[in-house]
Amino acid sequence: MIEHKQTQQTVAQLAAEIATHLKETEPSPRIAISKVVALLGQTTCLDLLHKTQEIEATGGMMTSDGTRRRTSGGIWFYLARGIMTPEQRSTVWPYRPQFRKKKKPTQAASAGSPQPRKPKAPKEKQLAPTPVFTWDDRIAAVTEAETEKGTTNVKITLVGRPGKIVDRGQCIVTVMEDSKTPALPKGLPTPTPTSTKYVVYIASKQWAKVKDAIADPEDVLIVEGFPKTDPEVTAIAVFATTCTTKKLQQAQRQSKTE
Repeated sequence: MIEHKQTQQTVAQLAAEIATHLKETEPSPRIAISKVVALLGQTTCLDLLHKTQEIEATGGMMTSDGTRRRTSGGIWFYLARGIMTPEQRSTVWPYRPQFRKKKKPTQAASAGSPQPRKPKAPKEKQLAPTPVFTWDDRIAAVTEAETEKGTTNVKITLVGRPGKIVDRGQCIVTVMEDSKTPALPKGLPTPTPTSTKYVVYIASKQWAKVKDAIADPEDVLIVEGFPKTDPEVTAIAVFATTCTTKKLQQAQRQSKTE
């Protein structure tokens, strides 16, 4: 890890150290790193390096087409491009027009009258790549969002097998745990793979309606309720408002159809 000593390092010195950590040995990327350091400053570029190392430590970053993992330098440049202005990007990576060879006219075209040219479609303006929103970025985003909170009514649905049933007279208590992260829409951050514990409170009258059905190991419990964080037991408390099972729902739908 590079220590931040801005007053003791020149742009060239810091750029060389960053290039070494990124394992960039070719002249072209090393020159680009120097330009980025000069434009964004030493503190920002060190932060980008630390974030690159964190991404590498948690599995790396795939290329846009998903065919391979980016190199350390590729991640660093990707993050840098995401926070640079279009003018800054063009300074580091200037546009180079491609010169194409002129096509020779065909015999049919040269023999006859000149063909009318079709109007060229206007070129679409290339947009800058949208920076990736990572799980670590959530802290700053949540801090900013909390300055103006909205309001909501919350309902949660749990689908799965209950754990041990603890009968407390007027209600039963069971603990359910979720450790899988589903496929999320593109653009959402991937959370850290940790399990989430739910303590479910079900009224005894509701439980009596599903007790026999959930004894079937192939059936699953469906609980809708009101969630509340319970830090004393490090879990989310769910107070059931409705309780059924998958097979009970299927039987109910079938009876309505008949």
